[in-house]
Parts: sequence; C-alpha cells; structure tokens
Amino acid sequence: MTENNRPDKVGTAVTLLYITLGIGAVRSIMEASMNAQIASPGFVMFITLFVLGIMWLFIHMIGKGRNWARITFLVLFIIGIPFSILPLLNSLSANPISGLLGLGQTVLQLVALVFLFQRASSEWFRAMKSQK
Repeated sequence: MTENNRPDKVGTAVTLLYITLGIGAVRSIMEASMNAQIASPGFVMFITLFVLGIMWLFIHMIGKGRNWARITFLVLFIIGIPFSILPLLNSLSANPISGLLGLGQTVLQLVALVFLFQRASSEWFRAMKSQK
C-alpha cells in the first residue's frame, strides 16, 4: 500500500485535524489579550507557534502513514484532556465564541482519532510501516 491508497477515513481524519489546527490559530488570536495578561506577548506568540508547528508535524506525518505520529497524537490527546477542561470552561465564560470553537476543536480531534484507529486505517498504517 502507498500513501495514495490510504483509506478515506484516514484522509478525512487528516482533513479534520488540519481544520482543528486552523481553529487553534483563530482561537490563539481571539485569546491573545487574555494570554498576554499571563505572560509576555512574545512568549505567548513563541509558544503558540511552537505548538501549532508541532501539531502540523504530527498531522503531516499521520497523512504520510507514520504510525508513531498517530499513536503519539492519541497519547497527547488523552493526556491533554484533563488539563483542557478548566481552560475550556474559562474560555466559554470569558469568550463564548472561542470556547465553542475550542469545544468543536476537541470534538473534531476525537472524531479524527476514532477514524485513525478503525480497522482499515490501522491496516494501512501497518502496511506503510512494513514498506520501510
């Protein structure tokens, strides 16, 4: 199997993850003034760009069939959920639009992860790994 033969579910998952990346960029802009109260604007911008860059790397590698990226993304998602609840609730009260975008972002990531771990997707990732 090749990257061109990837299952539709993997393609959809990658698209959903790129959408969540865009949502994250929009939310970062929407919450810039709130975050600037916590740390310097330069530091906030650095962290935001770093996180978006790492997320882009994972999504790109998932799209190329790299199983390590799929598993790492899942582990980071699971670890991050408990730490995202309070900020999401704060965001919903301080800036409801950003909060709703954050909630949507989480749901889309969860849907993408479900697609990435279905049987056809897992078989494709295994086939891509064995080609190396």
